[in-house]
Amino acid sequence: MGVSNLQKLINDLLIDVNIGKTGIIIDGDNLYYSLYFNSDPKLDQRCGGDYPGFKDEVCKFFQTLEDCEVTPNIILGGGPGSEKQKTLKSRQQDKQKKAKKIAESKPGDTLPEGCDVLPPLVRDVFIEVLKEKGIAFEQCLGEADPEVVSAANEKECPVLSNDTDFCIYDLHKGFLLLDNFEWKRKKDGKIPAKLFTRSKFCERFSLDPALMPVFASIAGNDYSRLEDNGKFANESSSPGEHNIKRLHGMLSFLNTVNLENLNDSQKRDRALNAALKRVGKKETQTFKVSIQEYVEPGKASSTLPSWVCEKIQRGEFTFITSVVDQPSSGHIKQYFNRLLTGRDCTKNHVPSDLSSDEWKKLQLQRLNKAPEDLRQKVFEEALQVQISALTNIPSSLKLPVCVTIVWFRELQQDPKSFSCLHALLLWFVFGLQGSEDEFERRMKALKDEGMSTELQPPVAHAFREWQYCMRQSLHLNQLLCSPLPEPQCSRLYCGPLLHQLAEEHTIEELENMLTGEKKTVYEDLKGICHPPTGERSSQSSTGEGSSSGEAWQRVTHKRKCKNKEEQRNLKQRKT
Repeated sequence: MGVSNLQKLINDLLIDVNIGKTGIIIDGDNLYYSLYFNSDPKLDQRCGGDYPGFKDEVCKFFQTLEDCEVTPNIILGGGPGSEKQKTLKSRQQDKQKKAKKIAESKPGDTLPEGCDVLPPLVRDVFIEVLKEKGIAFEQCLGEADPEVVSAANEKECPVLSNDTDFCIYDLHKGFLLLDNFEWKRKKDGKIPAKLFTRSKFCERFSLDPALMPVFASIAGNDYSRLEDNGKFANESSSPGEHNIKRLHGMLSFLNTVNLENLNDSQKRDRALNAALKRVGKKETQTFKVSIQEYVEPGKASSTLPSWVCEKIQRGEFTFITSVVDQPSSGHIKQYFNRLLTGRDCTKNHVPSDLSSDEWKKLQLQRLNKAPEDLRQKVFEEALQVQISALTNIPSSLKLPVCVTIVWFRELQQDPKSFSCLHALLLWFVFGLQGSEDEFERRMKALKDEGMSTELQPPVAHAFREWQYCMRQSLHLNQLLCSPLPEPQCSRLYCGPLLHQLAEEHTIEELENMLTGEKKTVYEDLKGICHPPTGERSSQSSTGEGSSSGEAWQRVTHKRKCKNKEEQRNLKQRKT
């Protein structure tokens, strides 16, 4: 993200400042990334994430700003444009490699620098905290940079981020680097920080400010990079590593271009053409697009209905709309895409019992006006659950329980699936209203023990699948205007604790500690989530829990019959 290797070049140009009694515009995506990976003590990655711990860190950050009378305005990105698809694909491949290294690491292992993978629901937790604390924020329909620059100059505030693209924009009050924003070392109501100003950079390298976008586009960013085969680095007399010599060489070269009697646009055209010619390349539209993004950062527009755009901007919808352009995987995601785009996004149509008239009422333009019972029906069909079976379940747990039913249905053949299920159910009842008891104290102690536990691959895989299912279901629920209450995202998952809970002896120990409301809810949860047959199914509860389990069995049976009928129809068509 940002201009390649630029941060190493600007370190000795940063100005020491103390931040207090002011406003700042914050790049929200950069902030939640930084808070998760720079926490002390480190937040979990190996076990799938620690959302309660992350919420604590976010709350501490904003409390420090409040103590120093710093007024934050948060701007979150809404997804990159199609011109960045190549970059996104590369990042996704890199993310998969990092995730594999993290999963294979042992407790106490030192991972390579930059080997960080955000847990799936960090963004949702971050937005939840912003709402709870009443912090001003906006979620963009496209990339955040244009909105950040506009807000910063309009409000005369500096920008806080680690994205070095902000070194290139003309920011009136400068750019504060998050890595140097020492909020944990506040003193006398101020936060030590370091400020970058474009004017100081241009003065240091004798560069016309109009050429900053040209420099960024040829140096390399998310849009473009000039392959020069070491030419600029070889022509540089500066010391240091190859990448830094390359940047110095480019800056020195741009300083030699004759810009006399040209306006800013003409200066950029001439400088770009000269740089391309210097390395024997022809001018391409890619560089022009890259340059224009810095000169006139355009705010993203959207073809989505106004009611959807408004909910995205207010953070009521936390999904990124660009995910619809990606290949669909999973039954729930296919329903989400069909609702958002109005078409099936898979080779095979999403099987549905809904009539064509019902689907017409679910068109995105009027989805928010669709009858509540119809929106609920879509949710039930997508997850193959019955919401009526959740009568005895606390409102905050209804959606997580639906997800757990779906998830367990797919994984119940795995020998570790029962222990993972019971770990989740114990986690759900942890923290329910009531005084702290022996169960609560034991659960808190287990989290610390979990940080030093070696992972069991089947358990890690099971919990990873649960989180992905949770994210897809959460976003489908949002798009359907919440047929189920929105859960508290920070309470959805705590990896170190859940991995400890997925041990048979630990489960039995904690089940024996349950009393009162917690025990009642736990038994109801087991009655709903246990499969109709299989290991430990005899432990399903009776009464309401049992009838709830029977309701789920009927839905599962219906789905199996439907699948068999589809297979028979397919055979008939082939013959």
